[in-house]
Amino acid sequence: MNTTCSPRTSAPATSGVTESLRKPLYNVNGNAEAFEIRVELPGVPKNNVKLDLEENILTVRGERSTTVPEGMKALHRELSPLSYLLRLRLNAPVSEDQMTAKLEDGVLTLRLPLKEVAKPRQIPVL
Repeated sequence: MNTTCSPRTSAPATSGVTESLRKPLYNVNGNAEAFEIRVELPGVPKNNVKLDLEENILTVRGERSTTVPEGMKALHRELSPLSYLLRLRLNAPVSEDQMTAKLEDGVLTLRLPLKEVAKPRQIPVL
């Protein structure tokens, strides 16, 4: 059984002071039990991360905003508002009710256990 993920779409990298859309860096690992996906989302708070799974397509969205403290004005900006978008096609069905997501130090870690029907099985020969 092929338990892999493949990119569904990618967003172009852009720069500038206006909000841009980027595909985040990510790693996918897996075995016969689950996928583990790590996605870099620097500067994105937990409440700005949205995850969707529909028809075996995982969508990860994240938004980073920048603010200028009250009473100050922006003199130089390299950190601009930024939106991340990643879509991955999962090549095996996962158990939606057992998925977990954790955002720590700008890295989102997803654990997606495979459904029982998707796990490889040994068939005894009688």
